Amino acid sequence: MTRLRTRSGSAGSRVLLLVAALAGLLGLLAGCVSVPTSGPVERVEGQPPACQNCLNVDVAPPSPGDEPKQVVQGFLRATSNFQPNYAVARQFLTTGAGEKWAPESGVSIYSGSIQAAGTTVILDGRLVGSLGPDRTYVAQDRSWRVNFGLVKENGEWRISTPPPGLMVAEFAFSSFYQSYNLYFVGNGSALVPNPIYLPNLRNPASTASVLMRALLNGPSDWLAPAVTSAIPEGTALSVDAVTINDDVAQVALSDNVLSLNDGQRTLMAAQVLNTLQPTGIQGVVFTVDQKPYAIPGADPGTFEVSLDSRFADFDPIPAGIVDSVYTVQGTKVTVTASTSLTDPGQAIPVPGPLGAGRWQVDSLAVSTTASDIAVVTDDGTVLRRADVADGTVRAVVEGATDLLRPEFTRFGELWAVGRRDGRQRLWAERDGRVEEVDTTLLSRGRVRAFAISPDGVRMALIREVDGRTELGLARIVRGERLRLDGWLPLDVTRSTTPDLSLLRDLVWSDATRIAVLGGASADAPLTVYRVSQDASAIAAVGEPIAWDAVSLAMLLRSQAVVVLDRTGQTWRDGSTQWVTLLKGVDAIAAPG
Repeated sequence: MTRLRTRSGSAGSRVLLLVAALAGLLGLLAGCVSVPTSGPVERVEGQPPACQNCLNVDVAPPSPGDEPKQVVQGFLRATSNFQPNYAVARQFLTTGAGEKWAPESGVSIYSGSIQAAGTTVILDGRLVGSLGPDRTYVAQDRSWRVNFGLVKENGEWRISTPPPGLMVAEFAFSSFYQSYNLYFVGNGSALVPNPIYLPNLRNPASTASVLMRALLNGPSDWLAPAVTSAIPEGTALSVDAVTINDDVAQVALSDNVLSLNDGQRTLMAAQVLNTLQPTGIQGVVFTVDQKPYAIPGADPGTFEVSLDSRFADFDPIPAGIVDSVYTVQGTKVTVTASTSLTDPGQAIPVPGPLGAGRWQVDSLAVSTTASDIAVVTDDGTVLRRADVADGTVRAVVEGATDLLRPEFTRFGELWAVGRRDGRQRLWAERDGRVEEVDTTLLSRGRVRAFAISPDGVRMALIREVDGRTELGLARIVRGERLRLDGWLPLDVTRSTTPDLSLLRDLVWSDATRIAVLGGASADAPLTVYRVSQDASAIAAVGEPIAWDAVSLAMLLRSQAVVVLDRTGQTWRDGSTQWVTLLKGVDAIAAPG
């Protein structure tokens, strides 16, 4: 089940689309998310016709003589369907409360029920998450009690202390909200996904309009220091809505974009095309001042631009990456080119000293292009980098201890975590030079594993703190010096999710999800889970199996997980079941 998480960001000029979720049994009622406050307003009735579990709630004002509980239930029903300014919902509030109530301030996701005792009406339950102005979320797991403060005004019961913002029951969020990605620009023009949540809308053009406004408003507060946008600051839609005709989105922009050069226009188009693609569009036509706005490579007659090979270099997952499994067998590093379920292929030693078994290898990593292999040798004290083409091997980090499995980025950087002078440190080799990365994230607890996202901007880490493991993200900020900051905890130990109190390893599953190896304790076999980058969704991979799994690798092209257990057996994710691959393996890796 999906869970909601919010990042509280500055509302500023950010416009929220507020839409419905609904009332449920025993007073489990949903709220809405915010809406444009200017321009044409389109009523959203609920789910598209294809939705199988849709409910509609009649929005009605309070009736004369309603009891306190009926007033609260009516208020929450009224907030569950969009209304301009929530005029009906405000009728359930006292005059003073109605003037102060700000439905656009956010959404609280909860489980629980409404309890009434005389004139006191209370929601007694748990807060499982909250959606903020930037539409990203933070999962929570705490008791939540809301007293609506019923008082009489002009002879009728009214709510004097409404909750700040809207309320959505957990089941309604799972059914009626959908995750989308906005795309911004990381280092080297790679696109970086920025997840947000929107209600499911009937009209794709409505979704496209909201996504386009959100894209123009910029990235979330957390991601902003690590990304940019090719779209100039201050750019707006010159027509309030995006329209879609014959699967082509018409995006009318203000004249801020006229200053962009051809490269910037192409990158802007990549951001917009990737952001709007979930609405089903096949292309985009840009206009400025009601005139076509040319994008390099667009159709010369229609000015339509569509996703094609020109945009491959911007893809969050590097173009050209191949699925192959690299292993350490004995002292030799081998590669298995075939990873199909029916033909697992044969492990062949890689060229040069690594394939000849010169060193005892503890762990390894393979670059995105498979042109370089990094290995940790000498009992975790030396990190070496090999050029596959000429077989040369050189030491990158020496004199360390407890070196973890290294990581390559799509830019050819090689990252490593190890101990030196009594503390854990983070190093990166880029452009042939090794530097220690500026960070304070290693000062709390001990990093047990780390993995860098395919776009090269985010790092996922497992840290051991006070005997417990925790999962989180950090930003990689590139400048004259590299910096790792912005610890963002991902709560995977909530009562409403699988218990992942023990985390052993992790890899990025795709551009937005992390595969983690974890479970409640070491007493039972650990399981592989896919965790969304904001921990809103956690799902097991395949059926549990009796293994003592110790590490993971990811075939990024097919998004298949490879697992190594302590006996040297490897498995490949076969969707519904695990399929055995190689035996006698000491370490595994895959390109990327």
